[in-house]
Amino acid sequence: MTPLIYAHRGASGRYPENTMEAFRAAVRRRADGIELDVQLSKDDKVVVIHDHHLERTTNGRGTVRQHTWEELKKFRADKAVPSRQKHIRIPTLREVLHTFAPTKLRFCIELKNFFFAQPQLEEYVIGLIRQYDLTSRTVISSFNFDSLLAVKELDPNQTTALLYIGPLHNPWEVGSRYRVDELHVPKDQLTTALVSKAKENGFRVVGWTINSTAGIRDAAKMNVDGIITNYPGRARKALHKP
Repeated sequence: MTPLIYAHRGASGRYPENTMEAFRAAVRRRADGIELDVQLSKDDKVVVIHDHHLERTTNGRGTVRQHTWEELKKFRADKAVPSRQKHIRIPTLREVLHTFAPTKLRFCIELKNFFFAQPQLEEYVIGLIRQYDLTSRTVISSFNFDSLLAVKELDPNQTTALLYIGPLHNPWEVGSRYRVDELHVPKDQLTTALVSKAKENGFRVVGWTINSTAGIRDAAKMNVDGIITNYPGRARKALHKP
């Protein structure tokens, strides 16, 4: 089976990451899904941005958590990859789900709650997913494994993914401990043996972040279930997906 293509922070290889422009570009390139990062604003709005600090991708300063949504939406979000569009801003998760719920797009939502506490982020995200009836099309991932367990306790039907970096001994055992459904494996740790063993233990495997044509094809040969990439159009061509 051809793996699913998830556009990493949208089509972030050529568009400002985690913006509506990047997500729409991913749709145009016929990605199967989008991967996006979420955290909380000062007034507990679920906003879509990777870094806890604003300086790399926006013209704002300080941390996301220090600003209200009204303040955050005034910043431009194309500092890392400049855009000609006028209104390139940080979106909310509600905006993203509302926009793409009518499509067949899948969602991989990463909770950014490993380094900075994000109280009740799990509850807010699950509430939005349920509101748009997207449980079956969404996977929640995080480097915070306790957070993934909290998600399962809140909604046993919500698909979750163990997201990790670097070597992890027997990740399927860790996955079982935290009741996840998928293993999101960094590209340098992907092997045919790992994928095979993970599947023997009942886990789907998604590789991240794989951008080269050769790397995409190699991952597909390992029988991964999904590929997270900055270049969804390149991935579709590499996989010869119709």
